[in-house]
Amino acid sequence: MAATAASAPAISPRRWTPPRRDRGVASTSGRASSSRLARAASAASSSSSSSGDGDDNASDRGDVSRDRDDAVSVPPTQHVVCVSFDAAVDATDEMCVVGFEAARRFWPGKIPGSCEDYADVFRMLTPCLDESSSFEGALMVRVMAEENLAERTRFRLELKRRKAARLKREAAERAAMAKAVTAKQRAAMETESAARRDATKATREREYAARAAELNEGRTTRPLNLREVVAAWDEIKLHASMKFGCDLETAITWEGLTVAPRGLQAVVNQVRDEFHAGTIVLSRDDTCDGDDDDEEDDDDDDACAAGDAGDGASPREIWLRSHALHHGVREFVDACARDGHAVIVLGGPWRRASMCADVLEHLGVAVERSDDDGGGGGGVTVIGSERGSARGLAVAAAMSEREMPWQRWHLVDGNLSELARVARSAECASFTSQYASWVPCLYGDRVRAEMRDGVRVVDHAGMFALVDAEAPAEVMDRVTGGE
Repeated sequence: MAATAASAPAISPRRWTPPRRDRGVASTSGRASSSRLARAASAASSSSSSSGDGDDNASDRGDVSRDRDDAVSVPPTQHVVCVSFDAAVDATDEMCVVGFEAARRFWPGKIPGSCEDYADVFRMLTPCLDESSSFEGALMVRVMAEENLAERTRFRLELKRRKAARLKREAAERAAMAKAVTAKQRAAMETESAARRDATKATREREYAARAAELNEGRTTRPLNLREVVAAWDEIKLHASMKFGCDLETAITWEGLTVAPRGLQAVVNQVRDEFHAGTIVLSRDDTCDGDDDDEEDDDDDDACAAGDAGDGASPREIWLRSHALHHGVREFVDACARDGHAVIVLGGPWRRASMCADVLEHLGVAVERSDDDGGGGGGVTVIGSERGSARGLAVAAAMSEREMPWQRWHLVDGNLSELARVARSAECASFTSQYASWVPCLYGDRVRAEMRDGVRVVDHAGMFALVDAEAPAEVMDRVTGGE
């Protein structure tokens, strides 16, 4: 062992160095680490040097984001409902008041009685009449006076009531006879009932003959009854105008070919304007018989004018009180104001904006009186005849002036002829149109408008559905009879 150890060469101590390959790898990783450190330091220095600019850029980016949010936020849908004056206001009594005074001026000495003598029967004739502001109201009063239609209609209604009461009484008598115990009692009751019927029948026939002779005194032809006037009014108004000695004037307008007595519409417009201004002087009944030399002429004139002044109210107050809101209109206006929708009342032909606004305010509807005629901030505005007589074209013009992308426009009208023209017009295709079913009309005209012209009919519930609202219970209970 000692020899082996002695023979081994001696190892001189020296410092150990890693192989070249290891040294190369180590140096490469060192350079990578140093480069990463350099980049990190550079980024840190650049970030520290531009910290102020970064805050400004972040603020700019926030402003752009907020502007983008404001740009994409769209207001909720706003419905603009344009309602014709006749669809919002029941002007039947006003049509009678104005028509009666205009007829007295246009046909002196031909209109007896007072306006109250015609009002109840005039309302029954409403379905065949056109616009409440047209000359047809005055012409209808003239026809009623010529045919003595009011008195004869009231007499026929009285006969119907008498017949209903008689049938009810006879039914009670038959029920009493059915309870009779013996045949002798039944025979006595039958004899008494037959004698009573014969006596009352003879009395009725004499009374009817006397009354009919009084109503038809001086006539050589059978007078027209109410049903005949309503059914054939389009022909009657033309022939009646010629019969009464009126010159006819024709015109071709938005309404098509129109034929009217010359000057009658101007008289109706003048009377309505005087009622509105409060400057009218009501005419007296110039058909009353009287002696010009009699000292009691003034008393006779007062008797002939009975009913003109009513309860002492002024003519303007009488005219305002002859209007009434249709059922459900007040609730509809309140719902639109609550939900931010707009309501525009269209005066149509011969009704100025100030006139319609005064009537609506008298009825308790708040009206925004301004030069801007609609599409505003949820109030009730008025477009009068100053903007044209065609309501469909007036709505189209208002849309072209002030429509906004979030608005939806609708027309609710009470005239089937106007809606038929709207349906055929390309200018009126940008809004919906519908007929207000609560405005009276002839059933045949309504069916033809729906089937031939495509007119849509809307009821009270549909009216509220136009603005995405539900009709209140108090509105629908009255419409459906509380069912």
